[in-house]
Amino acid sequence: MYLILALGVLCSTACKQEPKGEGALEEKSFEPKGGMADLVYNPMRPDGTLDSTFLPILTLKDTLFDFGTIFEGDIVTKEFFFTNTGTAPLLILKASSTCGCTVPEWPKTPIPPDSTASIKVKFNSLDKAGDQTKEVTIFANTFPNAHKVTIRGKVDLTN
Repeated sequence: MYLILALGVLCSTACKQEPKGEGALEEKSFEPKGGMADLVYNPMRPDGTLDSTFLPILTLKDTLFDFGTIFEGDIVTKEFFFTNTGTAPLLILKASSTCGCTVPEWPKTPIPPDSTASIKVKFNSLDKAGDQTKEVTIFANTFPNAHKVTIRGKVDLTN
């Protein structure tokens, strides 16, 4: 019993000691080193603050498109333009929609700082009737990493 207690005390105090001298761990800075490291840099510091000195920022021109009333079977396309207003290359990793009738297309190459690009969203109204609201979530190497755009309107069955 005393042996187990002594081992427990020894382990708990040993873990609290900081190594000194030879074999001690150095504090290292985790700065981006170029290439893909620039695209996946995590801007959160250990203390919870945000380091925005090297960060892509996705700034959308608009996030909502109302296509009005269309007829069933029509296809609506909207380009949502955005600018990388940050200081690092912006990479869109994925864009997904809430429905298979809504298909996003996005640039697959990094967007440099101060450059503009677009996400194209196509909505196919086949077998859709009434009021429609479709959301597309854009995942990028930004902070936060998710951005949303929405298209909405009404699909009329009669032509």
